[in-house]
Amino acid sequence: MLSHSTSSASLSLTDWSVDPTVLAGLGALCLLYAMAWRRGLLSSGDDVSPWFGSSRVRPWLFALGVLTGLLALQSPIDTGGDHYLLAIHMVQHLLLMMVAPPLVLLGIVGMRSPAVRVAPRVRALLTWITRPWQATLLFNVVLLVWHIPQLYNTTLTNDGLHIVEHLTFIAVGVVFWWPIVDPVRGPDTRLVGPFNKIAMLVLAGVPPTILGFIFALASSVFYSFYATAPRLWGISPSADQQLAGVIMFGVGNLVYFVAISVIFLRLFENPQHDEEAAAANQDV
Repeated sequence: MLSHSTSSASLSLTDWSVDPTVLAGLGALCLLYAMAWRRGLLSSGDDVSPWFGSSRVRPWLFALGVLTGLLALQSPIDTGGDHYLLAIHMVQHLLLMMVAPPLVLLGIVGMRSPAVRVAPRVRALLTWITRPWQATLLFNVVLLVWHIPQLYNTTLTNDGLHIVEHLTFIAVGVVFWWPIVDPVRGPDTRLVGPFNKIAMLVLAGVPPTILGFIFALASSVFYSFYATAPRLWGISPSADQQLAGVIMFGVGNLVYFVAISVIFLRLFENPQHDEEAAAANQDV
């Protein structure tokens, strides 16, 4: 980590990181995707009608999701958030939790469930935590806990804890968006009705809205790390925190609004399909 001072700093488009673990992780994800196509878990004939008309869209969405993860973790967004501005760090977190996961999951829509019967308890746990209300609760708790000032400051001076933070953001992002996207189809799949999906998105928007308003309206700076960080573009610590708050409740809720709009509009496009899905999941 950089030593802190109140001096000015600079950030350019060439300030990219090269972290082998990040590149290896994204590469492994792409390899798994290729293996899914090779083994027939994904095919051009999959039913992708819940979200779009042609399966040809899926690889592009998957690639966009991977690219989003790369930008969040290796581009100047990572450098700026780690060393200079809370607002840039907030953008990074939104990309890891609210943009990359749904794009990657949309890239596997219609995927057949792999015939794997190992670790039944692990599979049962994963099935349980990806149900709508468990997923929403876990997502919101992780989001709020990591923004506790003492913990947040520690992540910025402890590389190991910072990596754990990012991994948990990605993990709960996948868990939260899984029941909304409903990517896998199989004999044991329990689809989630559209109104449950909308309710998840509405509830998930409450914590970042409250937290974002607190950041935007507070008279004091919560995170000492950024209070003493080198100033970037002449932005003061208080203005930085206010901007971070606007990004949290503004951009975050915009993502949810787009998802809600897509789900709601689909009710008019294919109401019979959605009614069947909702009726099959009245026990959710």
